[in-house]
Amino acid sequence: MSPDVRTSTHGPLTPANAFLNNEETLRKAFDAEYASSIENARAQLGDAQVLAPRVVETAFINVWQQRATIATHDQFKKVLQDEVHHGAARALSRRAAAQRFNSGGRDDRTMTGTHQASGEATAEQSWSQITRTIRGEGHTADAHKEAATTSRREAVAHMKGVAKGRSWTVPILIGIIALALSIGGVIYVDRLGEDDAVYAAVSNPNLQPIQTSPGQLGNTSLGDGTKTRIGPATKLLIADHFGTQIRALKVEGTAQFDVAKNEKLPFRVVAYRTHIIATGTSFAVSTFGPESTVAVTVKEGTVLVKDGKQSSTVNANQTVIADHSGIRPATADEQASYFGWLGGTVGAKGRLRDVVDALDRWFGADAKLPDLKLIDRQASFQTSLDSMQTAVAQIEQSANVHYVNAGAENVFEDAAGAKAAAAPAARKPAGKKKK
Repeated sequence: MSPDVRTSTHGPLTPANAFLNNEETLRKAFDAEYASSIENARAQLGDAQVLAPRVVETAFINVWQQRATIATHDQFKKVLQDEVHHGAARALSRRAAAQRFNSGGRDDRTMTGTHQASGEATAEQSWSQITRTIRGEGHTADAHKEAATTSRREAVAHMKGVAKGRSWTVPILIGIIALALSIGGVIYVDRLGEDDAVYAAVSNPNLQPIQTSPGQLGNTSLGDGTKTRIGPATKLLIADHFGTQIRALKVEGTAQFDVAKNEKLPFRVVAYRTHIIATGTSFAVSTFGPESTVAVTVKEGTVLVKDGKQSSTVNANQTVIADHSGIRPATADEQASYFGWLGGTVGAKGRLRDVVDALDRWFGADAKLPDLKLIDRQASFQTSLDSMQTAVAQIEQSANVHYVNAGAENVFEDAAGAKAAAAPAARKPAGKKKK
């Protein structure tokens, strides 16, 4: 058997020498880039330049949420420029939609956001807004509901004003129809299933993932103060405006969450189509299993697991599996397979192909199984996170295979076949008997 290779690494996902490692470094970056970002936004907004401060504020907030992936100043500037570009496009789109109801020549200032009431924001005002957002101040769910209600009232009032100012029957009818469509759209959004809305938010293809490689474990803190431990070969997709308007993310792999308490803004993890909801507790999620199977284990508190029309409350020291059959308690073997890593042990049992995949995931072995006749052979291993050598030895014994180096690759091959091939070479040719 070839010698053991380096196993799991456990460094943080946002190292101390990252470009944005605290709020102070963000402030320095803000001071250096705010003026140019404002000019960049104005150039893209055209006659809607009054929206530039809001676009730039949102861009800095989004960059902060992606800080774990930013290592250099040049990378920071590139991400910031992209965010300003996309933000300006979104602002123009919203403005155009609003102006569809404004054919009476009203000024743009009645259609814009918070900065227009008292003139364009200063750099200090923008920085204040950024810090309030990243700290989660003044952005409760009730506040956002009230803002939505206010927007609907303003839309209704505006349409009434349009109707009163015109005496022609056709324009009035057009206004009524437009109002009905507008209110209907609001009602549709309000009635849109919350689960579907959250799923859409965490499935946005523009989200920048936080991810680990095979054999790597990581630790990071989310914007709301939640502490996260991330398993190997795992990807987290965090929704925009996390910690302010929504606390939701998507897991592809496995991770543990020590959730910061927030009764008004529940914490949601989406795995496939399963939703795990908590307000302040400690739990872990894993998708390392059959397709669309999700495992959830709770360390402290309780969580609500929702899978389609089914839901189940999971208490401390309980583990459940959500799959095509519904939500059920996990077996002891499933508990160990999905969440043993939290206690420092990992294992796998089943087809050799799946067990080798688990070896690659937990230890970064990059082992190959070129002989397709071996893929369904039964195999298993159970060992500590720092002992790939033990895991390989257990796989060899349980599946009757050898782990060997074949050129540039490490492969598992059939032990019986290798022994048979070696036997003729080990035998000496028979000689003639002496008389």
